[in-house]
Amino acid sequence: MNSALTDDRISKLADMVRQNYGLDFSMERWNDLRSAVVRFHNENKFFSTAAESLDYIISPEARSQDIEQFINSLTIGETFFFRDTKALKALEYEILRKLNGKGRGINGAIRIWSTACATGEEPYTLAMICRRSGLTAEIFGTDIDSRALIKAREGCYRRWSFRSEDKGFRDVFFRKVGANSYLIDSTIKNMVNLSRLNLMDASVPASLADMDVVLCRNVLMYFSPKGVQGVLDKLWDCLSPGGWLIVTPSESALLTSHGRFEPVNITDVLFFRKNEHYKPKALAFSADFSLDAQDSPMPFSDCPPAADLPSGNTFSTECTEGGEPDPGVAPVDIATSITTTEAADGSRLLEQAHLLRGKGDLSGAEEVYKKLIDQDYSRRVCLPALLGIAELKVDSGFTDEARIWCERAVELDRVNPHSHFLLGQIFLQQGARDRAVSEMRNAVFLDSGFIMAHVLLGNIYFESNDKNAALRHFRIALQELDKMDQDEQVPFSDSRTAGRLQEMVRLVRDSIG
Repeated sequence: MNSALTDDRISKLADMVRQNYGLDFSMERWNDLRSAVVRFHNENKFFSTAAESLDYIISPEARSQDIEQFINSLTIGETFFFRDTKALKALEYEILRKLNGKGRGINGAIRIWSTACATGEEPYTLAMICRRSGLTAEIFGTDIDSRALIKAREGCYRRWSFRSEDKGFRDVFFRKVGANSYLIDSTIKNMVNLSRLNLMDASVPASLADMDVVLCRNVLMYFSPKGVQGVLDKLWDCLSPGGWLIVTPSESALLTSHGRFEPVNITDVLFFRKNEHYKPKALAFSADFSLDAQDSPMPFSDCPPAADLPSGNTFSTECTEGGEPDPGVAPVDIATSITTTEAADGSRLLEQAHLLRGKGDLSGAEEVYKKLIDQDYSRRVCLPALLGIAELKVDSGFTDEARIWCERAVELDRVNPHSHFLLGQIFLQQGARDRAVSEMRNAVFLDSGFIMAHVLLGNIYFESNDKNAALRHFRIALQELDKMDQDEQVPFSDSRTAGRLQEMVRLVRDSIG
C-alpha cells in the first residue's frame, strides 16, 4: 500500500466522505479508502502520485464528476433478478395486489421506489411482478453510482444476473442477444424511471414523495450512525401514511432502534410500516451480563472437543473483472473443509456441483448433489451435498424444502455447527423464532466463535426486547471479529468483511445503550 497515503490524509478523506455522503469508514477500514484512492489514480492519471490524487479529492477544487467517480468505487452493487423470492412473494400478494388502484400515483397507481437499484435488477424485477399481476405502478430506481445506472438504462444482462432458481421470467421478458447476454423487453424498461441520487443530499426530489412502498435493501450498512438516522427520517417523510419500508433481515435491528417504523410480520417476512400512531415497546432488561443456563443448549452426548470440529467457510466464488464467476476456479463453501481428500469417493462429483453452483447453474448443481446422496457416499461427501441443496433452496425462497434437506444434514451429523446455523436461519425466515434460537444456540455451543450465529442471536434478542442477551452476543461477536484481519470475509456473512461487520454490530450495540 502506498506509504504516502498517511493516516492524517486518510483521516481527512474519511471525514469528507462521512460528512458529504454519510458513508462510514472507521480507522479499521482506512485501507479500503487507500485502495479506492489508488484505483482512482490508476484510472485517471491526473497526477504523478496517488498522494497527489488524494490531495485533489479532498480539496475544494475537485470536480464533482471526479468525486462521483471516487464515491462510486466505495459501494457494492451486487444483485440479481428476483432475489429473495419469499419477501417478493409476500410483497406481491399481501401488499401490492391489495394496493392496486388505491396507490398514491395517477389513477391509483402504486408508487414504488428502489433506493439503491445498482444496475437495475431490483426495479426491473418489481416491474415484471407488476406486469404479470396486472398492477398499475409508477416505479423509480435511484443509485449513487452513475456507472451502474448507465448499465441499468442499457438493460442488457449476463447470465450471472439470473441466479434465482425460477428462470421462467427470462424467457418471457428478455431476448437473447449473444452467447451470454440478454436484453430486457422495452415495455418493462419503460416502466422504470432511473435517476442518480445521494441519499445524504439535503432534500429528495418531489418526484419521490408520497411513496406506497420503498425498498432500501443492503443500503443502511454503509452509513454512519448519524447517516442511518438521517436516511430513515428521510424515507419516513417520503412514504405515504401506511406506506411500507422493506429492508434485509440483517438491517431490521437498525429499523427497530430507529423506533419510528412499526414492524409487521407478513407470511413470516418482517416488513416495516409508516404508522404515525405507533409507539415502540420499552426495552426490558437486567444488568447481568453473565451467561446463564437458559442461554446454553443441552449438550449432545457425542460432542467432540471444539478443536476437532470442522470450521466453516461461507460459499463464495472467484470472479473475473467483469463480475462473472471464473469457470476455471472452483467455488468454496462449508463442504470444502469437510472434503479435503481428493481421493475420497464422490469428491470429484462434489467439486463439479460446487463449480456448477458458482457458474449460476443451480438446477445442474442440485442434480449432482442429489446424485451423491442417492449413491450413498460417505458422510464426508453426503453432508456437504445435503447442505448444498438446503442452501440452494434457501437462496430461492423455498424454505419448507430447505428445512427438510437441512434436517437430514443435522440427522447425519449432529455436531456440525453449520447445519444447526443454517437450520436456525430457515426457522427464522419461517417465523419460528424459538426454534431458530434453539438451533443458533446449538451452533454456538458447538463452535463458541461462530460469529454470525452470535450476530443473529443478538438481533433476535434485540428485537425481542431482551437487551442483556443481545449485548452479550454482540460483545462475543466483536471479540471474535477483533481476531480477524479487517479485509477478511466473515464466514456465512454474505461476503461482508470483518471490518464492515464490526461497524454494523457496533452501530446496533451503541443504539441499545
